[in-house]
Amino acid sequence: MLSNRYSLAFFTAFVVLTSCTRNTTLRVLQPAQMTLPEHITTVAMIDRSKPSNGWSNFFEGLLTGEQIGQDRRSRQTAMDGLTNALTRTPRFQVKTTGIELTGSKAGGRMPAALDWSEIDKICRDYGTNAVVAIESFDTDNSSRAWPVNETKKDKTGKKYTVTTFRSEQRTGVRIGWRLYDPKSKIILDEFVTDDYLERTGSGTTERAAMNNLPNQLDVTRDVAYNVGIEYGARIAPIYVNVTRAYYHKAKGYKSEMKQASRYLADREIEKASILWKRVIAQAGTTNKKAAGRAAYNMAVASEISGNLELALDWATKSYQEYGNKKAREYINVIKQRQNDSRKVDAQMPGKKA
Repeated sequence: MLSNRYSLAFFTAFVVLTSCTRNTTLRVLQPAQMTLPEHITTVAMIDRSKPSNGWSNFFEGLLTGEQIGQDRRSRQTAMDGLTNALTRTPRFQVKTTGIELTGSKAGGRMPAALDWSEIDKICRDYGTNAVVAIESFDTDNSSRAWPVNETKKDKTGKKYTVTTFRSEQRTGVRIGWRLYDPKSKIILDEFVTDDYLERTGSGTTERAAMNNLPNQLDVTRDVAYNVGIEYGARIAPIYVNVTRAYYHKAKGYKSEMKQASRYLADREIEKASILWKRVIAQAGTTNKKAAGRAAYNMAVASEISGNLELALDWATKSYQEYGNKKAREYINVIKQRQNDSRKVDAQMPGKKA
């Protein structure tokens, strides 16, 4: 399966509670894995992974079962994924150039870095401060099928064997990236992503099981697209949606919690907060479970409003004063958000995150 290195980006964050909860979403700015120099405000994207030895790559594709044109279309999809990620960053603007250059002999290894005169020209032509390039691209596809024997009994109790077939497909994509900074004449990043997806199928015959596997090109493009998003999250803070659970029930306060839930769904945070605070005030000494749930919801409301310090205060109150055990998990989530927020501030010079 795909790696979880960027779990917040590809793989939405959850605070899982109980059946007494519903989910709401909020948009957060996820910090990048690296911090770029302040002078980089616009980045050009190019594809430099076209194999210089086309016949070698063609015959390799025949041997591995890859479809004609698979790598080229998948490279384009990887660029689409990178573009998608970088259009969600306030850190810099991204420009798609459509430039496609010949790279390494067979496409799998990074070639020597581009000459700085070429980087300077690209930046002048497109009005950018830096260039991010796919420097190598390679796919690795395999599939297999095997028989599975299952013993059954007929109506008389006599045993018999049924043979079916299961199949498995593994689709890997390996992409090499470089980020060029012409001002400092430094390659700021040289990074290789290597991810894969596994899919399974079944059938009454070996051929049927293989035919029930998904289209190889589609899967390869899916992996490449996600790898592009991953690299975007590496070099730039990007906005992502995260999910938070909140309580919509509490014994003794059914109407208040239900109405507050409606308000939250409509993003009327202040109206919802008034009801939750009322529950806390009334239930604080006699019904700690209800008070703890309402305090937990106040933490969620505060996070949605962007006040992480207040969110931490409410989550702490829910756990320490009212014994809500789930609030302890949420405290850690909020602390991580605070740490991420400080990272983002450092990565966003002169910009409001």
